[in-house]
Amino acid sequence: MSMKRLIIIGGRAPEAFSFDASIYSSVIAADSGYDTAKALSIPVSMVVGDLDSTAFRPEIEAMGFKACSHDKDWSDTELALRQGEGAYDLIGGGEGRIDHTLSLFSTFSRMGYPDVWYMRSDTVVTLSGHVDIEAPLGTELSFFSPEGRAHVSSSGLVWELDGFPLSFVSVSLSNRMKGSSLSLDIDGMVMMRLRPEAFPEVRIGRC
Repeated sequence: MSMKRLIIIGGRAPEAFSFDASIYSSVIAADSGYDTAKALSIPVSMVVGDLDSTAFRPEIEAMGFKACSHDKDWSDTELALRQGEGAYDLIGGGEGRIDHTLSLFSTFSRMGYPDVWYMRSDTVVTLSGHVDIEAPLGTELSFFSPEGRAHVSSSGLVWELDGFPLSFVSVSLSNRMKGSSLSLDIDGMVMMRLRPEAFPEVRIGRC
């Protein structure tokens, strides 16, 4: 398994996270993402940002990480993503201000989307190409295209998608698995949302 980065940012995050150090080459916290990392007992490799939101600024600075200027063009999340390249998972960023959410998607569009995005009320997985999914009967899934252009065909949903166009005005909401297996063929890139409590039981095979 190739290693990737784990980025932790502010905003509502899962109440628990099963951290596997063998998956990640580094763990980068952005500002109050450090507070989240501490709450989840995740050791960090680096802390970036202006440190205006964290409750642990003296501790962070004692570790040797200094605050950047508050007056900057890059968000703290973008600063974190600029530390390295390639695949990453993301913790945090959920249920915050709408302008922050839109800024996140703007950052993703420019710098790449997370493989898996863990939030308090949502887990979101980025998918493309042919995907096989194993999950319990009735698992609820929604699909959307943050890039505004994708088509999805499925085998294994309660109401199948047959070249379904996903765009800024067309979203597939709250579909369900009718068995334990689902196949998706995706033209473009989509994000699949599911309940966080369901995610540990989901197995995703990408081709």
